[in-house]
Amino acid sequence: MNCPHCSTTVVAGAASCPACGFSTPAIRALLGGDWVRLERITDRSQRLSLRDTRHLEVCLDDFERAFPQCFLALYLGPLPDNLTPCDLGFWMLNHGAFQSLQIMKRNEFGIALVLDTLGQRAGITAGYALERHLPPDFLQLLLISVGPRLRKGALASAVESVVAQTARRLKTSARPAPRPAPVQAVVLPGSGLSCFEPLRQRSDSATSLRS
Repeated sequence: MNCPHCSTTVVAGAASCPACGFSTPAIRALLGGDWVRLERITDRSQRLSLRDTRHLEVCLDDFERAFPQCFLALYLGPLPDNLTPCDLGFWMLNHGAFQSLQIMKRNEFGIALVLDTLGQRAGITAGYALERHLPPDFLQLLLISVGPRLRKGALASAVESVVAQTARRLKTSARPAPRPAPVQAVVLPGSGLSCFEPLRQRSDSATSLRS
């Protein structure tokens, strides 16, 4: 797998990324280790209109109907400099209890799209069951393809394109992905990002899974 923070290839079972020191304990120290309740669309920047939000909800519903095991979650908001969009996406898939059409969906079949509206950065993270279907090179090209829309502020259009291209890719993908060994991690400095509601009691319908 690739490191969420710097994209360096990490050997299965490694305690941390050899290039930047990123690890699972590190991101938990930064953002917390509790489960949090998340909607499929979290717009902390308030950049989406109500009409755009409703339209994207329909797009996500259609995506889930086409791929019943999967879901796609969106986060829009400012991120601190020491947190990349893929860092947050990795954490969301490990600690998010998502409100999807079927709450019992497992996060290893989740996809997290994070748009940093302050730093104009974007990242997309796939759960480990989808890594073979959505490899890093495809995800990178996907973000490049929607870059012009993001730079113009056409956020809803960019997200809709991500959903559509991801759906096309999954339709052409064949074999299921094997589960890789989990990656451990190092402690990063605090970020001050505190916009998630902790779940004090772990739900039976959600499982802590590596992305």
